[in-house]
Amino acid sequence: MKPVVIAVGGSALETWTEMTLQRSKDKLTGELNVTIFAGAMPSIPMVQAIKCGAEITVYIGGQLAFCGTVDKREGSGTKKGKKGSDEGNKKAGKGGSKAKAGATIGPNEYTIKISARGKTKRLIDSSHQHPTTNMLGPTTKEVVEKLIEPWNVPLEWKGETIKLDKVRFRDGARVVDELHRVALENCYFMYETRDGKLRVTDGVGSDSGSGDALILGENILTFSAEQSEDKAKSKIKVKGQRTKKEIWGKKAVHPTHKTVTNQKVKDKCILCVQHYGDADDKTLERRARFEMNKRNSDSQKITIEVFHVQTPSGKPWDIGDCHYVEVPPEGIFDMFECTELTYHVNAEKELKTTLILSPPPSGGTGGSGGGFGLSGLNMGMGSARRSQAGVTLSAATYPDPWTPPMLGELPLMTLVEEAAKALTEPQSQQQVQTPPLTLPSWFGET
Repeated sequence: MKPVVIAVGGSALETWTEMTLQRSKDKLTGELNVTIFAGAMPSIPMVQAIKCGAEITVYIGGQLAFCGTVDKREGSGTKKGKKGSDEGNKKAGKGGSKAKAGATIGPNEYTIKISARGKTKRLIDSSHQHPTTNMLGPTTKEVVEKLIEPWNVPLEWKGETIKLDKVRFRDGARVVDELHRVALENCYFMYETRDGKLRVTDGVGSDSGSGDALILGENILTFSAEQSEDKAKSKIKVKGQRTKKEIWGKKAVHPTHKTVTNQKVKDKCILCVQHYGDADDKTLERRARFEMNKRNSDSQKITIEVFHVQTPSGKPWDIGDCHYVEVPPEGIFDMFECTELTYHVNAEKELKTTLILSPPPSGGTGGSGGGFGLSGLNMGMGSARRSQAGVTLSAATYPDPWTPPMLGELPLMTLVEEAAKALTEPQSQQQVQTPPLTLPSWFGET
């Protein structure tokens, strides 16, 4: 069986030479690019089954890896002289009879490029079709089902179903924008599965625990590991208002904010987020933990290139799967979630996959149900390997732990005490003292 099979209209495409397929947890649909080279200029259109709107699928190891439709087809060719030289092209352009008679299309000069997206692309290109733009008392699942209903996109629901007071859609807004608003305010990830479904999850995408291990020296061709501080936050405060009609009086003006801390971040970096749904305690805390998880994921990323397009166990690599990753030079002995992948097949039929991985989301202390899908993972499996390699983690040295955020809720009384301290503290103590400008001893005399 061929490792990669591309089918158009139900029939295998035999003449393709290059393929790139990308899918991401941050994007609603996958993107496929295929190139076809012809040995000579054809006399009539070739591969006529490939047209805009035609169904196109990709199978990896006999398993479906992408299901979508053709967005664009582009054919191109180059006219050259007898020897394929630039001089021949120039003479042909001047209209010389000899140049015209000798002008031919050289070998491999006709190319067809195909671009395709998954079935959920309809949700990106279309405005929502809700007749009234209002839904009263729905659940989050009902809202998503109503938005995608006109396009017959299957829904794979893997998150907590939340009861809402009301939802208002913006007239003329794209479906994807309304879906992203629902996802952001209620802490979901939305992306397309390999078989063309819209997956909605509030945690990791896989139910099967962990996937194949990625270990330097065994199945990692290249890697790059990044830790950044510009996106990490030490505190995130979420504020909102009560919107239910039955909530009034003292309950309506009760402090409607929650602050969650990440003990991994040592810098003082505080972010305030506005929540536009009903701001009860559970919703505010869930949103704060969700925002902290996203920023922790953005600040710790690993890019790994592996040989082939299948895992050692035989299935295609997939976003949402969690893998044990071991890269000793970077102090990595931890579990990571695949958040983006790209399959590559070049003209020489070399197969490789690029994976982008980040620490999986965490509910932290007090999170309901073990957090955002983290309870099913064995997060301590790398401790023994780390000890054997002699790698120790210290707050004063690189690296910081490659783990989910260490979340904790900051009590309301602590917030009040901090605010009171800031007001009563003398102004001179609040100011940051700038150290004197001196040159180090090794700089030498000036």
